[in-house]
Amino acid sequence: MLKRLRNAHPVLFCILVEVLFLGSLFVSDLVFTFVLLFARADFSALDGYLYSGLQELVGTLVVVLVLQKTGRLGLLRRRGSGFFNGLLVGMYPLVMIGYSLAGSLMFERPDDRALLPLPRILSFLVSMMLVGVAEEFVFRGVVAQTLLEHYGTSRGGIWKACLVSGVLFGAAHLTNLLGSAPFGVLMQCLFAASLGSLFAAIYFRTGNIWVTVFLHGMMDISSMIIGGMYGTVTMAESVSSYDSSMLISVAVYLIPMLFLLRRKKLPEVQLYWNAYAKK
Repeated sequence: MLKRLRNAHPVLFCILVEVLFLGSLFVSDLVFTFVLLFARADFSALDGYLYSGLQELVGTLVVVLVLQKTGRLGLLRRRGSGFFNGLLVGMYPLVMIGYSLAGSLMFERPDDRALLPLPRILSFLVSMMLVGVAEEFVFRGVVAQTLLEHYGTSRGGIWKACLVSGVLFGAAHLTNLLGSAPFGVLMQCLFAASLGSLFAAIYFRTGNIWVTVFLHGMMDISSMIIGGMYGTVTMAESVSSYDSSMLISVAVYLIPMLFLLRRKKLPEVQLYWNAYAKK
């Protein structure tokens, strides 16, 4: 059924998969909460990042099942341009990640807080990487690839697939309205839409999902590194703090797409995806 829906109504299929993914996070949250209540666990001592990582692991398993049912599980093994060559394609966000990490560690470390215990820091790092795995599998491996196969590998088709998948990625962050300030969530959605479009372009240029998994996980780590190492701020609090300066990210992440998807580089996309795309 999923394969037929993917072929007949690709955009509807993408929305359905997004809903299934987000629903799996919600259901796993309920299940884990009931289990902890039954075990009379101390919620105040709960490692939030470990909890979040378990949810993302459930979401990842759901997406892997979708890939298997639609005959696209093989994309997880595709080398494409190779991982390290792929990082060269993704050099722009990689530099941004390095800049963010350096700035946070040099200027934002609190003077009145000690580092969290090593297991808590490790759970933060693992959780952020699992977010990268889960969200890249669904939004690039399923959504962006489905749209590219539908729109085709012409320049217009590639841009449509990037932008529409980016919008769907941004919309997924509306779920943060449950715990963060509405304006901050709106800014996050715009930021995520532009970043998701850029990640789709990198995925199409490299043919390797693990390149964007790494970039996504490292970007999440860099954005939350102080909170993850010192426990000063939660993800929900961080999103609530987003202001209109986040609008700059729309240009910051969309302009590099003009460079990545310039005409002379389109054959690279076609090399990896013509066998899948609609003729």
